[in-house]
Amino acid sequence: MSRFTVVGGSVTSLVENVQRQRLVLPIHVGTNGYVQNAGFTIRPVPALERGPMDGPRAIVLHRTDSSTAEGTMRSFARGVGTHFLVDKDGTVTQAASLLQKTAHVGKIQSRCRVDRVCPADEARMIEGWGWAPSRVHGHEKKKAYPARYPMNEDSVGIETVALFDRTSKQWERPTEDQSRSIARLIAILKNEYGLSDADIYEHDAISYKEPGEGAGLYDGGGATDGMPVRFSPPFF
Repeated sequence: MSRFTVVGGSVTSLVENVQRQRLVLPIHVGTNGYVQNAGFTIRPVPALERGPMDGPRAIVLHRTDSSTAEGTMRSFARGVGTHFLVDKDGTVTQAASLLQKTAHVGKIQSRCRVDRVCPADEARMIEGWGWAPSRVHGHEKKKAYPARYPMNEDSVGIETVALFDRTSKQWERPTEDQSRSIARLIAILKNEYGLSDADIYEHDAISYKEPGEGAGLYDGGGATDGMPVRFSPPFF
């Protein structure tokens, strides 16, 4: 007796019922402070994390003054750097948890002085200090954000791989891939933490840095969908 059954005349399943389906997972910040399901490279640098962060309440944009992401990642091991790094091809690497502050802002300027809205007595006091970044920072950090600029304690740092031309005094412009990834990353952070474009700052505008360091990296807007971020393998 044959053990085989003739099935040539059977009806197969509809094609759409057997095709592999794409599972779309929501982008979010996990309980460990790392962005999930966004295609970012997760490469923690323990030396960057300096204790619990408040918020975050703001985002600060930086340029690396380097030609490669790898060189910047090596420098992060010295304990100074940002939560995120955006490479020229758009690859986004997260190097520190969003639960932790990192050393990326430095000393902040007086916001009311820059905006010319200080009370008269405070303006006279600050003017009397002259060039005194440490004294100004000490004064400002007693204020609550947004009466002051964001500090390490309450802001996310994003570095973009770019060089500074010391002859022309010009920073390298972001590539199209970098611009797309920066906009997408910012949109994710805005959505996760209830931030607005008013909470996004160029580093040189709030601290004592080379002019233009954070300029031209983000022009508002951005979307969390339909804007792919390149994948790259994790580092072990």
